[in-house]
Amino acid sequence: MTPSFADRLDDLQRQRQSNLALYFAPHLAQLPLVIQKYDDPFFPFTKTIIAATRDLVCAYVFDLAAYLAIGAAGAVALERSMAYASGDALTILHGPLVGTGYTALLDKGGFAADAVTLWQRQDLAAYTTQADTSAFLVQPGMPQPAGNEVIGVYWQAAGIFTLPAKLQQLQIRVVEKAILDTARGEDFTEQVRVQVERLR
Repeated sequence: MTPSFADRLDDLQRQRQSNLALYFAPHLAQLPLVIQKYDDPFFPFTKTIIAATRDLVCAYVFDLAAYLAIGAAGAVALERSMAYASGDALTILHGPLVGTGYTALLDKGGFAADAVTLWQRQDLAAYTTQADTSAFLVQPGMPQPAGNEVIGVYWQAAGIFTLPAKLQQLQIRVVEKAILDTARGEDFTEQVRVQVERLR
């Protein structure tokens, strides 16, 4: 039997002793100079960061709009980045999506995301038909006391994903995007790793 998204998340968090996730929303002008030399720099950037942090985080969050801002090259970089991150961590595609027409993003023929973010509660059922994938409803405010929600929620202002599980509510804390944006030197991967280790 395929383990559920919640079970996979719980296992990863126990193995890594971490509930952290890195949030990728790359912008060309903010990338380290050593990465900017590439024709299509988004994948080399995310690949290098993922390789340096695999043992420290339980998930990677990818901002769909940031990748698509550079067109087809961004879509390819997103697909490759998510494939590179999968297996060792969960991948969450942050749209947030509206409607039920994008469920293929969770399929192997799409981006093979483990989870997506959504704006509308009525769309959740269409994205949670498979036990090993999930969806999070975006809430712009701060988290409410545990137990209020029976669905996955992304509390955007706090950078926290919450997910009801069998025995407790699971939580994913998103590392501030500034950590990736301020690591600009040739040793940017080491800078990111040190910052993530401190947070863990």
